[in-house]
Amino acid sequence: MYRYCTIFLFIFICLFTVPYFSIAQHHPEAAGNWNGSIQIGETDLSIRILFQYSDGEIDGSIDIPEQNAYNLPVEVTKADELSISFQFETGTGPALFRGEWIVPFETMEGTFEQLGQRYPFYLKRMHRTNGRISELPETELIIPTRGGQISGSLVLSDDASPLVILLTGSGSQDRDETVAGFRVFGLLSLQLYEQGISTFRYDDRGIGQSRGDADATLSELAEDVADIAGYLRSNYSDFFSELILLGHSQGGVVGSMAINEIQADGMIFMASPFLRGDKIINLQINLISEEMNVPEAVVEQNLEFQERIYEVARTGASWDDIEFDLKERLVQQLNQLPEQQRNSLGDMSSFIQSQVDRQLSTAKSRWFKSLIELDPANTVSSIAIPMLAIFGGKDMQVPLKENLEAAEELGDKSGVNLSSVVIPDANHLFQKSNTGMPSEYGTLDRSFADGFVQAITDWIQKISSSEKL
Repeated sequence: MYRYCTIFLFIFICLFTVPYFSIAQHHPEAAGNWNGSIQIGETDLSIRILFQYSDGEIDGSIDIPEQNAYNLPVEVTKADELSISFQFETGTGPALFRGEWIVPFETMEGTFEQLGQRYPFYLKRMHRTNGRISELPETELIIPTRGGQISGSLVLSDDASPLVILLTGSGSQDRDETVAGFRVFGLLSLQLYEQGISTFRYDDRGIGQSRGDADATLSELAEDVADIAGYLRSNYSDFFSELILLGHSQGGVVGSMAINEIQADGMIFMASPFLRGDKIINLQINLISEEMNVPEAVVEQNLEFQERIYEVARTGASWDDIEFDLKERLVQQLNQLPEQQRNSLGDMSSFIQSQVDRQLSTAKSRWFKSLIELDPANTVSSIAIPMLAIFGGKDMQVPLKENLEAAEELGDKSGVNLSSVVIPDANHLFQKSNTGMPSEYGTLDRSFADGFVQAITDWIQKISSSEKL
């Protein structure tokens, strides 16, 4: 993933868990996993709900990832062939969902009500993806690195075949690169294994048994990749033919920095940027603001504010002015909320300070400084091995047009062996997407868009065959 570093309006819900008891009879077909969102103004708040059926009744739980709220008890008050109603406790009264089936027991839409405010919501049943990730024949490895240690899963094909090391995007992520419930690398590892291709995927620093400073620069993350590759070559070289790196988003940048030390046989960029980090963030602001119909004057103001953040991050100057202005912006936004909603946030000064600290923590990090200073094109232009850049046509985090142009220009001017593929309707996770917006990730099927995995396997088989000639 490519982390958002922009300042957006937060929608806050004060959540406390209280057990519920239900006596209503419910339709069993409502049980299952549901993903969707609440539309609050121009913002979509992602939600995930699990309904479970037992002894004629349905109960459940709700996750609201953007609020760091998980497994909150849900009381289902009605679930029949026409409609469904359920609620959960917020500490200031119940939050109510009243929905009607669009497609019976497959999709629903309705009204969410809290503190006297009403907003539309939409939910879609999530179906299992083909195959079970848990059935992969995995070997757990703990690999010593210069920065600590890395824990991961090695999946070897029956025959010596290409081995793909999967590199996650920005942020601390598990080996499956789980995003909005979608186990991106878990599913990719499974589908590559089914095509006879081996993989190694791993937990980022600070996740699981992986150790090391989570606020690592891109160069330090590249050292982890090189150490992993060295370990696999030393201990498992008899079990694979070629060594290939596949980096998702920032993982592609990190992989390209490590590639020459590793002496890999191929490199795959999965929705990876070919522009400097600050340029990518500005493109994100423009695209997402356009999708959300943000006024142009506000977009320009946000871009100017971002430029100030970049300058302070690069130079090491004081953050005081940025912090003061950010507080002022948050106060203005919060003053637009209904009084009841503002009161539910508690002490306003403490609340605002906590949000400012949270939003600036990323901008103040060593990682962020390295992100906005490194130009991926300079690194990629020195790589001699075959490379594949695969893009999603509706990617809102690493926008297609500018990054595809940059990748193709590298191939033309630098003479590198870099080919490109576009999956037309795919988002940043390569799900088949409607808008490409990150808020949509959790509402989509947890599967890849047609052509994505095939493009990867075809390219791997092509370079594997050429290596053997």
